[in-house]
Amino acid sequence: MAGQILGAYCKAVMSSMLDATATLLFPQHRKRIAEMKDDAWYPMEDYVRMIQDLHAKLGDTTMTALGQAAVQKTFHLTKAQGFDTMEKVFKDFNALSAAVVRNATPDEAVRTVSLTKDTVVMESESKVPPSLMVGYFRGLFFGFGKLVTTETVERKGDTVRYTLKWL
Repeated sequence: MAGQILGAYCKAVMSSMLDATATLLFPQHRKRIAEMKDDAWYPMEDYVRMIQDLHAKLGDTTMTALGQAAVQKTFHLTKAQGFDTMEKVFKDFNALSAAVVRNATPDEAVRTVSLTKDTVVMESESKVPPSLMVGYFRGLFFGFGKLVTTETVERKGDTVRYTLKWL
């Protein structure tokens, strides 16, 4: 992994995940987040390691909920960067990712495979747990007033395919 993540985004996401009892479980992560500067860039592998630590202790259901909450907390940043419609976000999801992750390697990207009026299909080789990614996607849909009704996560080798339908 060679990509870097913007401090403001990493702090917002990780802080929302560590706000509750997770702070007691991960004081080293809380300290690291507190030291981050909003306008600095940090190694993507640090972010992924923190996420994986949380996932190992908290499980899939909690990670999905945390992902959704994190996106709701950072949704204003998404809109401020020009991703102010659902179509702009999901037509080329990698464009949104590029706004907060620079020098991303192909395995860090989330690619939109297809987008229709009620379904999006995306793929990634990201080391971020799929349950967290589903939470991120749900949070984005919720921000645009949509409700995810069906989600499918399929793994084929290192590639994870996400199919989400909404109302």
